[in-house]
Amino acid sequence: MQNIKNTPEWKQYEWLITKIFYDDYSELQTSIVPNTKLHGEKSKISRQIDILIEKNNIKTIIECKHHKRPLDVKAIESFISMFDDIKGNYGIIITSGGFTKSAYNRIEEYPIKLEHLKWEDAYINSFNEQSYGRINDICNHCNSNFKIGKEIPGLLLWDSGYGLEKDGKVYIYHIAECLKCNNKTLYCDSCGITTIVGKDEPCCQEAIIFINNFNT
Repeated sequence: MQNIKNTPEWKQYEWLITKIFYDDYSELQTSIVPNTKLHGEKSKISRQIDILIEKNNIKTIIECKHHKRPLDVKAIESFISMFDDIKGNYGIIITSGGFTKSAYNRIEEYPIKLEHLKWEDAYINSFNEQSYGRINDICNHCNSNFKIGKEIPGLLLWDSGYGLEKDGKVYIYHIAECLKCNNKTLYCDSCGITTIVGKDEPCCQEAIIFINNFNT
């Protein structure tokens, strides 16, 4: 299991940004995929994407850069090259260090936005360290001691409103995948219990049926 203290800060920053976009934009018609790849039409190779948002075949490509210094035009041109190669529709570059004036000048002819978001602000806006209701943003499987504001535990990306009908009754479930350990957490609305799929004993027979159906 990956130790959070050994996770580089730039990767944690990427997780924080992913959580913000997932919570703000995730819906039935919108897919938000972290750390994925798309085929480059010109390069003929797979290009790594920090965050991909796709809705109605419209692709928004998000690049996360945790730098102390402002990003310059060279970094922007590298993103533009990748953006053109995968035929992105919109692009967003987010950095903790800001941008140079030449960076803003370089994107004027492109549907690309530059956003400055400091680590501390990303940390505050990405998750709640305390549970809200009965669902928590923190993965119980890989949670460990961490320095508040500097290190983060595993963050959960929740999908809500899954239903299972049995004997005329509908059972509601919420399921989340952890950005750090990739394990899935299940919350059963009927039992009010959270379990780690494949690690914990399911809370009820209906939850077992739901997990089996979800995995097929």
